[in-house]
Amino acid sequence: MSKNKPVTLTIAGSDSGGGAGIQADLKTFTALGTFGTSAITCLTAQNPSGVTGILEVDADFLEKQILAVMNYFPVRSIKTGMLFSTAIMERTHSLLTSRKGKESFSLVIDPVMVATSGAKLLQDSAIDALLNLLIPIAELITPNLDEAEILSGKKIKSSSEMPDLAKEIFERFRVPVLLKGGHIQNEKIALDILYDGNEISYFEKPFISGFYPHGTGCTYSSAITSYLALGDSLVDAIRKAKEYLHSAIEQAYTAGKDKTLNHTPVIEI
Repeated sequence: MSKNKPVTLTIAGSDSGGGAGIQADLKTFTALGTFGTSAITCLTAQNPSGVTGILEVDADFLEKQILAVMNYFPVRSIKTGMLFSTAIMERTHSLLTSRKGKESFSLVIDPVMVATSGAKLLQDSAIDALLNLLIPIAELITPNLDEAEILSGKKIKSSSEMPDLAKEIFERFRVPVLLKGGHIQNEKIALDILYDGNEISYFEKPFISGFYPHGTGCTYSSAITSYLALGDSLVDAIRKAKEYLHSAIEQAYTAGKDKTLNHTPVIEI
């Protein structure tokens, strides 16, 4: 007898190169046993080397996508990625807040601002909407260090500074913060820190050098979203997602000019 799968939703941009964005999210949702749905905010022309074009979806059409999913499926967990503009932010905020009172779902916000290649994925004019509208309604935000600098105004160079920064970001937004330290140079451990307002949790894996894969942030946040939909606590969801991401990097394979994440790795959790 078939068993219903929990439904996950990603609201994010499409990556024509297949390694990040909606494509990475759906691969992750499927790999981890949830039924993935999507609402596309932007089309991007990109590959791991860079972004050559961005076409924003009209906010009315984005709303149609979100409602088509949420009016049919019992969505358990939602993640947002590339939202790009104020119009997209405002419409997403309006829709999700109107549903939160009626339905039970968790919301993970990956505050996507800049691609690994350096391309801007968030308009400057939309930063205020991200900070004031979207982040405050989340169950978790997952900034990397570059994004944390925009959220806090502070730049850090050492993992020893991460706990204080995570606490500072929490105090500003009153939302659990998963601060990702994978971009810190010359570290042997890839450290992420969760601060939920009560305690700090540490998530560590050996840093894999010589490979800076495209789509790690999208994959990590969609893995957390999957495990939340499957019923795990926030700490357990992050721990399992960290294991999954590490395995995806460790078992990367060559596609095109370089290695890419393996979204169906063999993992032991």
